[in-house]
Amino acid sequence: MTVQKLAAHGLIPLLCLGPEWLSKGLLIMDTTPGLNQQNRRLAAVMFLDMCGYSAMMAKDEARALACVGELEKLLRAEIPRFGGRLVKFLGDGSMAEFPTALASVTCSQSVLAAIEANNAWVAPANRYAVRIGLNLGELVDVQDDIFSDTVNVAARVQPLADPGGIAMTSLIYAQVKNQLSLKGTYLPPQKLKNIPEKIRIFLVHPTKGDSPAAATARHQKLAIKVAIGVAAFLFIGWLITLLFPK
Repeated sequence: MTVQKLAAHGLIPLLCLGPEWLSKGLLIMDTTPGLNQQNRRLAAVMFLDMCGYSAMMAKDEARALACVGELEKLLRAEIPRFGGRLVKFLGDGSMAEFPTALASVTCSQSVLAAIEANNAWVAPANRYAVRIGLNLGELVDVQDDIFSDTVNVAARVQPLADPGGIAMTSLIYAQVKNQLSLKGTYLPPQKLKNIPEKIRIFLVHPTKGDSPAAATARHQKLAIKVAIGVAAFLFIGWLITLLFPK
């Protein structure tokens, strides 16, 4: 790291530098509006996007808007529950921030589970899925919004997730791999648009038993068992009445 960068990050006090360094433009490095060091902090960023939204809109606009409304309601409930902040909605997607990597992953899992549970009770044509991208790093607060390379990387990572899955950078995965049981795989280092360095990305695939079809089958089996239990209870009650009349 150059002397200029060290000083810009507060690692070398400006008063310790001679006028020759100040004359090289060091003082203008922090003059970008809204980007002073006091607005910087470490956090996890979540980008979420609905899969196939454009096709859904073309086929059934009312249903597409209803799905967006359902998703918005779900996110407004789930994100604060894990200590996160819903920064903004982006059409059929959203951006949120969390104080820890663990909070971002557990919230993502909860959102995906809730969507799958809802899908189990609706017709296949009316179901929807989302992709989630996660990254950890420094954020810059500008009013109620957040900016930084961390945000840009999270946005680029998100489309790599499977429908109903999560794509997270190695920074996130390193923080949670010993705390959560995540079934997935690392992709080869990826070159993302407008991101200079290649990024290591861990994909958490949708589990086999949690697909919409599997969830539907699981709920149908449960409904059948409940129906059989009720029928058996009623039959026993009828039989007791028949054998032991009052």
